[in-house]
Amino acid sequence: MFENIIGQEEAVRALRAELFEARFPRSALFFGPMYSGKLSTALEAARVLTCDEGTGDWSCECPSCRMQKELTHPQTVLLGARYADVEIAASADALIRSRKPATLYLLLRAIRKLTRRFDPSVADSDDPRVKGMQDRVALLEELAAGLTPGAELPPARQLSELAERIITAAAPVAAQVRADMISIGQIRRLAAWAHLTAAGSRKVAIIENADRMLDSARNSLLKLLEEPPSSVHFILLTTRRAAIIPTILSRLRPYSLPARTAEQEKEVMTRIFRRDAEGLPGLRAFFLAWREINPEKLSQLARRFVELARGAEPGVDIVGEMAELLPERSPKRGRSSRETISSFLEELMTHFGELLREGSAPPESLERWSAAARDAHARVESLNMQPSAVMEALYYRVRGETG
Repeated sequence: MFENIIGQEEAVRALRAELFEARFPRSALFFGPMYSGKLSTALEAARVLTCDEGTGDWSCECPSCRMQKELTHPQTVLLGARYADVEIAASADALIRSRKPATLYLLLRAIRKLTRRFDPSVADSDDPRVKGMQDRVALLEELAAGLTPGAELPPARQLSELAERIITAAAPVAAQVRADMISIGQIRRLAAWAHLTAAGSRKVAIIENADRMLDSARNSLLKLLEEPPSSVHFILLTTRRAAIIPTILSRLRPYSLPARTAEQEKEVMTRIFRRDAEGLPGLRAFFLAWREINPEKLSQLARRFVELARGAEPGVDIVGEMAELLPERSPKRGRSSRETISSFLEELMTHFGELLREGSAPPESLERWSAAARDAHARVESLNMQPSAVMEALYYRVRGETG
């Protein structure tokens, strides 16, 4: 078990022991930075928990393990925000270049990490945005049906055309999921699903970006965690452990998944995505490239933003200065400036961390800047606010802290 997880030896060692000895908790928290493998680890834990044979061996061919590998198991659900479009594009590219069972599973799993969030068991059916996506989700599943494990893959040209259709169909669905704030409607549906009897099988609910949750949803989740059904495991994932409210945090057993080493990230790129890692500093740069964003340019813009906020003339036109960061659309995939700004804000928070390590600014100021950047990120991603207005407000907020 966990042979598919690269790095995270300490967490994997603890999980193996607890799962083998039936000590895995009813409620767990996997926390760590982006690209540390939290969702992959949670999905592997779900496979082991639901294995019909009870061994959890990666080579197990029991019906449950086969469904878990394809992410079609009805007793495992997914909800919460996720960047799915770039993973689908990178996985499709891997399959085209390496027509192997492993890359076929990679693409199928990437698609279903997106579509499974629209399962009736967790999707808020009263949300008009969910209703509006059902046809697109059905199309994605229809396209995925053309990639059956064990069957012969289409010829190269047809496979490339199918991959392009999948990427195009996934884009609007991924845009909605990326902006998700978990609602009380979702948690209520999750609670109803959790309390249904699952004969002979455990259930696993995986909540990604669990810190991005409306207050009413937090309260509803807290009630569910206080008395979890005996057959259900809840696994919450977050990049910000401190953003999980204490009452929920106290009911979760924490597992730290720290940032992977540079070598481990290269191994992910070469072994999982079948890409030459030369010239790419890490997984973040790899996925930024799939958004057609230059990571070096992004870093330069983050430094420029801080320079302007700390020392520019009053009244500087920050939106004008950052104009190159605000393209209306990417020429290839129709990516919006919202995605670019989100990537920039993530880079800005990384830069604040570098300044803290260098001692280049007071720690208390950097903490407030980071909080402001996180708030701006939420406004762009989840509240659908105009990116240029959010950028300008963030600039003056950071500038006010430095004045």
